[in-house]
Amino acid sequence: MHAFSLPVSAPEQLAYRLLQDSDWAQTAQAAQMPAELRTVLAMVFDSPEPMWIAWGPQDKAFFFNDAYLPLLGGKLHGAMGARLDVVWADVWADVCQAIDDAFAGTARSFQNLRLMMDRDGAMKETWWTFSYSPLRLGNGEIAGLLCVVSEQTERVIERDLHSRQVAAITQEAREAHLELVRAREQLRQAQKLEAMGQLTGGVAHDFNNLLQVITGSVDMLLYGWPSDDPRRRYAQAIESAAERATKLTAQLLAFSRRQSLSPEVFDLCESVQALADIITTVVGARIDVELKLPDVPLPVLLDRNQLDTALINIAVNARDAIEGHGQVTLAVQRVSTVPSVRQSIPLKGDFAAISVTDSGSGIDPSVLERIFEPFFTTKGVGAGTGLGLSQVFGFVKQSEGEVDVQSRPGAGTCFTLYLPLTQCTDSMPRPAPHPGLASGGGLCVLVVEDNVDVADFAVGALRELDYGVVLARNAAEAMAELEHDATRFQLVFTDVVMPGTNGLELARTIRTQFPKLPIILTSGYSELLARDPGHGFTLLRKPYSLKQLAQVMTEAAHGSAR
Repeated sequence: MHAFSLPVSAPEQLAYRLLQDSDWAQTAQAAQMPAELRTVLAMVFDSPEPMWIAWGPQDKAFFFNDAYLPLLGGKLHGAMGARLDVVWADVWADVCQAIDDAFAGTARSFQNLRLMMDRDGAMKETWWTFSYSPLRLGNGEIAGLLCVVSEQTERVIERDLHSRQVAAITQEAREAHLELVRAREQLRQAQKLEAMGQLTGGVAHDFNNLLQVITGSVDMLLYGWPSDDPRRRYAQAIESAAERATKLTAQLLAFSRRQSLSPEVFDLCESVQALADIITTVVGARIDVELKLPDVPLPVLLDRNQLDTALINIAVNARDAIEGHGQVTLAVQRVSTVPSVRQSIPLKGDFAAISVTDSGSGIDPSVLERIFEPFFTTKGVGAGTGLGLSQVFGFVKQSEGEVDVQSRPGAGTCFTLYLPLTQCTDSMPRPAPHPGLASGGGLCVLVVEDNVDVADFAVGALRELDYGVVLARNAAEAMAELEHDATRFQLVFTDVVMPGTNGLELARTIRTQFPKLPIILTSGYSELLARDPGHGFTLLRKPYSLKQLAQVMTEAAHGSAR
């Protein structure tokens, strides 16, 4: 048994003395100790559990049994005159006050005190519990303390392991919750788009058929009237209103991702370079337009017209956000990762990032999440439809890309369009426009159209352009005409949405049976075309003008001649 004696009044300056058991038996403390306490002390000496006794509230003597010595890290040996707070440096700050409190009658335990111990030749971190019990004299006075020490290292390790496991589970649960929130938001957005798509898709076909009759009739009137006819301005007003209605329908279809795209392979850098002149005109002289393009081509498979429209829509918003002189920067770069946007998961792959950055007033955080909603606008009445950014959103998503917005009030806004690159590098040149209204030269067209009014316009317009016309009301009639004598036709011009066999199925059947016969599809809206943009047929969207009809017919006829 080893004893340490130190006064209680000044623990920071106190030393202990090391006594052998036999030496201690001759000390005054041993002589004054009652026989009952000597019995307790003997029990402590013989216990295999680490224990110690502090005796005397004034001049404390600490007695450690042999089982406790490893906890002192071998510091007893040769430590004559050393300070007890040095021997117990690991726990002294905790136990010093606890010992004084225990002598004062307030016993308490210390859970999981940390001690550095020699384990297998290396100092390792261990954890122990110190439990204090008072040793009282017959009069009830506390004359000493018994401290039983038990190792808790394994339990603490298990607890920490459990805590880490719980933390990992908690983190997994948090990530799962975030994933659930993300999935719910994506579902909500998908449901909103589906509802919008059903609404717009349901009316777009019939609405565009009506617009086709209006715009087509106006076209025919303007084509036949002299340029100085006073009635022209009324017809032109009708034409302008119909064009705005057509644009609104197209933008709604774009947002709901149900527009019929016409993807083609082209170099994105070249396309943005060509569009820069138009954007410069759109934003005006007070705003500088800067281009940052890479030196290498970036091939994409996209609807070029829809991309141009999207970038112009963003540029218009940038122009309206800039007061006085400002700058708009168009930058294109290749990226391999698309960040998480609006709760969506990050995307990896080959993408082109087109950013449009302005020096305008920025977007208030309270409205930033709503800017892509149809008809939402912060502009004044008559200053915007609220559909420009909806078209951007719909086009990018339908093209399997993503659009991100970064903005701070007063610090400008940056729109970034992430669009997938294609492995195909064979760019498709845009056909050269044909000036004026090219004559059909007597070529015969098989027109397939179930709508009476639209059919009347199409037949009349083609005859006005000097084409011969045979009208079929459905796919069955069209096939009957072809099977009777296909050689008399140089073109097939068919609607897509028809009762029975639709126009796309008809076109594929004709291509199989009469592979050299050119086919042109026309539709105001068709979910079939929206789901299958790679159908491989020329598409003329309704409502189309007399000039557009003449151009597409000429291109198809010339392509057949080659």
